[in-house]
Amino acid sequence: MSRSNLKMHVVGLATAALLSASCCSGPGILARGTVAGEAIEATVDSHAARYFLESYLQGKSGDPGLHGRIDALARRYEKSLPSRAELKVISNEFSSVDFASLFFADRLSRSECNQAVNRTFARHRANRQAARVDAAPYLVLFVPGWDYVDSGPATGADFARPRELATGLGLENHLVALPPTGSVEENAAALAAEVAKRAGSGKKILLAGASSAGPAIHLALGELIPKHDLGSIKAWVNLGGILQGSPLVDVYQSWPRVWLFDLAVWAKGWRRDAILGMGTGPSRKRFERLRVDENILIVNYLGIPLSGQLSRYSRDKYPLLRPEGPNDGLTLLTDAIAPNSLTVVALGSDHFFAEDPDIDDRTVALMTLVIALLESGPAARACNN
Repeated sequence: MSRSNLKMHVVGLATAALLSASCCSGPGILARGTVAGEAIEATVDSHAARYFLESYLQGKSGDPGLHGRIDALARRYEKSLPSRAELKVISNEFSSVDFASLFFADRLSRSECNQAVNRTFARHRANRQAARVDAAPYLVLFVPGWDYVDSGPATGADFARPRELATGLGLENHLVALPPTGSVEENAAALAAEVAKRAGSGKKILLAGASSAGPAIHLALGELIPKHDLGSIKAWVNLGGILQGSPLVDVYQSWPRVWLFDLAVWAKGWRRDAILGMGTGPSRKRFERLRVDENILIVNYLGIPLSGQLSRYSRDKYPLLRPEGPNDGLTLLTDAIAPNSLTVVALGSDHFFAEDPDIDDRTVALMTLVIALLESGPAARACNN
């Protein structure tokens, strides 16, 4: 066995040993219903989640006590969204992360600023011909995710397929050459340099980044890109960006998981400091200080999975984050939403969007949606989540 294979074999055995002790996602109760315009059939972790999906949202009342509790909750958040801490409380009060996830998805899609954008997104998905846009004035810079060179073909972090689809729409596009496992600061600097190179093209630049690219884009827009280049950037498409960090980084700093973390870092040849910079502590401090030009349209594409809808890449991670509340398998749902933005709700998807069998149609719909919003003018897309 080669040295590299031996490394990965050791890591694999250690991972299996730790994950065997992870808690399960829930009892697996089958539920069917519609949320945010999406038909859902999946197992959920509680009666409360099933009741919300099958009865409450359909205007039926079969459990007066539970129905009343949900009514009170809905009134509390009639004009606001639950925060990270509040979602955790809701999860505990109803003994169900799935209930809190469904409630959050419903509130997001009902909020005044997101209703129109989700309806338009659904229309673009249903009819590609009706969603045609003039792509000529635009240029898309795809900002790749963590370890995109080695793992990108499997996880989609290299944006290979979205780039093909963008080309098919007539969109000029380029992949930003980030350090594959660089820090947030290094990646932001690389992006700023790429923007400087493209800003003189005369085209309107759209930034699209997933996962670890999110905080790098946020930092570049908030601090690193000079004003004369910033004017060329018209939109940021935030695809599950870990803007306020991943609690998984924190989880793996406690014993006994920290030794697995160090073992994986050694085996992969990654830098420990680059990963720690994506923990919640430094990420939330960075998030709080950054301000993005209000003229830049920001659209989040937020995966909201139920416990019975996890992809192969999330199944081992989601249970570790359950104690903190609704999550996508890598970050908490609220922490993937940019300030002053619109949110497209992707109920049923987790952090790893490439695993969605409908992702091609969704990708095209999202790109055409963003251009349509830009063409409609700022008044039609003002929002403050």
